[in-house]
Amino acid sequence: MFTSIILTSCGGGKGKDDEKSNVRKMDAKLDTLITDLAACKEQNTNCADYTKASEGIAAMAKDTTVKNLVDDLFNGIAQSTSGSRSAACAHAINFWVGSSDHYKNPTYGRIVLNALKKEKYDENSYVGSTLGQLLSGWLVCNDEALLKDIHAAIKDKNIEKRGRKELIRLSGKNSFTKPGLLDLLVSLANDPNESEEVRIACLGVVWRAEERSQYQKVEDMYVGFLISPSSAIVGASLEGLGYMKSVKGYNKVLETVEKLGASEDYCSSTSRSLTNYISYEAKEGIDTKKAFALAVKMVNNKTLKPYYRSYYVYTIEAYGGKEGQSALAKLGASSEKEIADPAKQALQRLKDKK
Repeated sequence: MFTSIILTSCGGGKGKDDEKSNVRKMDAKLDTLITDLAACKEQNTNCADYTKASEGIAAMAKDTTVKNLVDDLFNGIAQSTSGSRSAACAHAINFWVGSSDHYKNPTYGRIVLNALKKEKYDENSYVGSTLGQLLSGWLVCNDEALLKDIHAAIKDKNIEKRGRKELIRLSGKNSFTKPGLLDLLVSLANDPNESEEVRIACLGVVWRAEERSQYQKVEDMYVGFLISPSSAIVGASLEGLGYMKSVKGYNKVLETVEKLGASEDYCSSTSRSLTNYISYEAKEGIDTKKAFALAVKMVNNKTLKPYYRSYYVYTIEAYGGKEGQSALAKLGASSEKEIADPAKQALQRLKDKK
């Protein structure tokens, strides 16, 4: 069905009776590059055919005499009986065609969605991830039926999980302007029957919501999760509140860092949350000096091993100024190498900024 639609759009279709005899074959040079790329165990420069494909397909994309390159690649996905070949075509579209105009075509998006639905999770395969990355481009499309079906795929636990997670990971403020996606991700994050990795993936992106009611919904969820028994969910919520620079959640974050920040299970996320609150533009209602003081307290809490305490060095660096430099100078004189070395480096970076 989808091949027929593509051919019609290119002026190549003659009708249902002639479909099989008139299916346009992929350009021979492109076909060779895709076939060889599909045979690469890993789609990266460790494979010589990957490099050859990256150069060859990128050159074809720039060559104005080459026609139907994008059609050929999507047709390749539609006609493929091999996950590796589908992934090779998707990878080429993701990285080498040089234009995002294809995201305006819902037929292309439907082809990728159907291909993702065929995939089954395999620990050693990243086909689903590649297809999910490509499909995420239609999260901002104006085709309501396609959007509804993509959202349904995100919700569907039977969809190949790497592809599903890519659709979540690549959600953002533009896709949140489309009806339903933000609410879907919040519901998945709140679902105790959902896998923790999917819940964490949702928590890792919903902080990007900007519309007021959406922002408040996410903020309230994060604050509620600060008492979760799961360290991963607490950590993701701490980081999300930091990215949002949530005024409402700030004191709760400080309390949580005070309580959990000297634990190996939490120090990465607690330090990152404090750093997020301190970094970039100041926000009314956020007293960054409190975050700085807490970071200094934690970096000196010797119930935690030096390596883990060093995470807070970067929070102190983010605070900067005379107080930050003074704290880093003291830490740089520590007898603990895992504290002293990163502190010296951080202090030097601050000095180099002047």
